[in-house]
Amino acid sequence: MSDHSTRATLVALATALLMLVAGFTPAQAQDEQVVLLSQDKPAVASGLERPELAARFAVDGDGLTRWSSAYADPQWIWVDLQQTATVKRVEIDWENFYARVYSIEVSDDAENWRVLWSTDASDGGSDVIPVDGAGRYVRMYSTQRNDTAAGNSIWEMRVFGVPEPEPVQPSPKASPKPKPTPNLEQEQPAPSPTPSKEPDPVPSRSGPPGSVLYYVVKATPDGNVEKLNDIAERFLGDRERWPEISELTEGHRQPDGEYLTDPRTLKPGWVMRMPADATGRGLKFGKLPGYDPSSASPSASSSLQASPSSSPEAGEVQGAEETAAVGPIAPILYGAGGALVLAGLVFLGIWLVRRRKRTEPFDDSLLRTDTSAAWTVDRALRVLIASCERDGLEIPATTGVFIEGSSLRLRLTNPASPAPEPWLVSEDGQSWSAPLAKLQSGAASEGSTAQFSRLVNLGMGETGRVLVDFSVARGVISLDGPTRVRHEVLRRWLGELTGNPWSNDPRVVMVGNGLPQPEQVEHLAGIEQVVPELEVGDGGVLVLSQAPTNAQQDMLAARFASPEFTWVVIVLGQSGSAKWRFTAGDDGWLRSGFLPDVRFDEQTAVRRGGE
Repeated sequence: MSDHSTRATLVALATALLMLVAGFTPAQAQDEQVVLLSQDKPAVASGLERPELAARFAVDGDGLTRWSSAYADPQWIWVDLQQTATVKRVEIDWENFYARVYSIEVSDDAENWRVLWSTDASDGGSDVIPVDGAGRYVRMYSTQRNDTAAGNSIWEMRVFGVPEPEPVQPSPKASPKPKPTPNLEQEQPAPSPTPSKEPDPVPSRSGPPGSVLYYVVKATPDGNVEKLNDIAERFLGDRERWPEISELTEGHRQPDGEYLTDPRTLKPGWVMRMPADATGRGLKFGKLPGYDPSSASPSASSSLQASPSSSPEAGEVQGAEETAAVGPIAPILYGAGGALVLAGLVFLGIWLVRRRKRTEPFDDSLLRTDTSAAWTVDRALRVLIASCERDGLEIPATTGVFIEGSSLRLRLTNPASPAPEPWLVSEDGQSWSAPLAKLQSGAASEGSTAQFSRLVNLGMGETGRVLVDFSVARGVISLDGPTRVRHEVLRRWLGELTGNPWSNDPRVVMVGNGLPQPEQVEHLAGIEQVVPELEVGDGGVLVLSQAPTNAQQDMLAARFASPEFTWVVIVLGQSGSAKWRFTAGDDGWLRSGFLPDVRFDEQTAVRRGGE
């Protein structure tokens, strides 16, 4: 044995001896190298409950954000570790809706998976799963949910392991082995577009406020559709940067009304928002095209793709043909056409000025509520009803509901004590609280929740989600702020009042100009048309585009004096008679003075609620 080998052997033996004396084993030494691998890495899911609850929120390190799947089996979510690693542990923090039967799997290519662990009796909560397997992609694969009325919902999925050592850089003459990349191709891979021999131009970055860089997906000559990693390679020079495009585009409603949920499946005419450093022929800069209900049709995507702006060459040929066809009468036609266009523009300008004086723009889409959060609150309310009925207590009137970490707190309209299990009393009976885990497992009433029908989710405060019962105002509720912002808040309120599990399908009446006119909402020119119907009973929601007159204020005050009057009256703008006043700001915060400030944009709020 050579002196070098002898020294190496002695060093190894000495190291092992020191580890044993100190109480370490080789396995423990490896455990010390285990690190968190998954945070902020690209994530892909089989489906989404809605675009705002995207896969990336399950690996962002923020315990207040989450991924929520479609309402079907099976469902899955995988994370790209962006390197091969020996996976040692997977931790999953489930929301109230979880996978009862699921497995943890690894893969080298996001196509062929190896099962490392499985269970058929998960009970939700927080799972800490020891595993041992190597791969680049780690997947949670669910085949059965605990509740068929919802999907799988994960606050956070963490993957721990030992990264493989960095490979030795090859010599200049060696051919480097490409890193594995997820197979975003279909059965027949689409050929990459032939690069232009000219330098790729950087699109002009001038445009109206809100303009972004984007690309319109096209069909390939062989009948397939461009792939996201091909687009990344073409405009970013790196196929591995496809997750950036996916993340920027996720949540944007495409011109055909659909959303990007699986980056392996694109459609012609879809628009991909691109990173700021993207360059290349075919990119555009401007307002990101999206869904237009008034012009949506099955051919919307194809018409967008075939627009002249998407193919400069085709536009030039078409223009030449039209010029040849016009011939010598072109100057006459151009002159007449110019006069008509000028007259039309003048008329349009006058019409717009007059219209602006009497109406305000309003996007009339009613937003869906955060379904999982809504069902969490609904179950808590039903557990409250069941526990009060069990102990013979009166169900307390509730002014607000606050989800704070792992507990839910009720702010009571009038103090009440004692509270039934699992509720705990605080603030001299003004508040009741209970752990979310106990509310999930407790007995729930199947009866009516009509007494909470005006409970509205306002958004996220510094400590958690904030809901308030609008019926407690017993008067006008004003919503002030910039037009666009207060309309955004109003859309969310209407979605809450009409779409929550505890809502009782109220009648919604809009009075005045600049308000939406969806089928399920009545639109009236003046409040006098609805006054005879503002009586006690089931009530409804009345939205006024401007503050009521003194006479109308007196009429409404007389109605609210009756405890049986259950209408909610919302005024857009300032109102001197308002009992509750909210102001929505361009910064995304909703302020009231009597409640915690909240982010009315729920997704932004969820991400920033802990800051």
